Amino acid sequence: MAQREPAALDLPLGTAERPHDPLLDARAAVYVSWYDGHELIGSLGSIEPWLPLEQAVARYAAHAGLDARAPATRARWHRLCAEISVIGQPQELPVAGITAICESLAAGRDGVLLARHHAVALPSAWRSAPRPRDFMVALMRQAGLSPEHDGAKLRARTFLAETFAEPNTARPRRGLSAEALTLGAQLH
Repeated sequence: MAQREPAALDLPLGTAERPHDPLLDARAAVYVSWYDGHELIGSLGSIEPWLPLEQAVARYAAHAGLDARAPATRARWHRLCAEISVIGQPQELPVAGITAICESLAAGRDGVLLARHHAVALPSAWRSAPRPRDFMVALMRQAGLSPEHDGAKLRARTFLAETFAEPNTARPRRGLSAEALTLGAQLH
């Protein structure tokens, strides 16, 4: 899971006028991930539906851009692409052990949650680890687990996600507008 910049908790998030939409007002489990090409800049969200979808996306989008892995900087903001994953209800796998779990997974479709270890792999993670064993080993390492030592007793839950992404096609300008400087300051 992403680590947050402490000051990001107080980021002012504006509101926009929009027609009433019950889907945006419903609580949703959601993750927002930022990419610069194929490089993950940051990802943040919750597997629990505790915020309305609209609020969760706005909050997680701002916070994920400040992820310590590779924070979004002013120089790269025009290349960033956001990916929003609305998470379905996790289901306990009826099997244990890394081998049985790998055999149960549908590559490219399933997200995986190691609840006791606080590790989540979204379905989009299959892009960087397309084989089930590689996918699970990466998730276990994220959780601080050893496939050799912890693999036999591993338990997991899977989930589906509806994912939305639209690449940012903005081109860098020679002179930055006040709007671009404000956005860059929020991302930096």
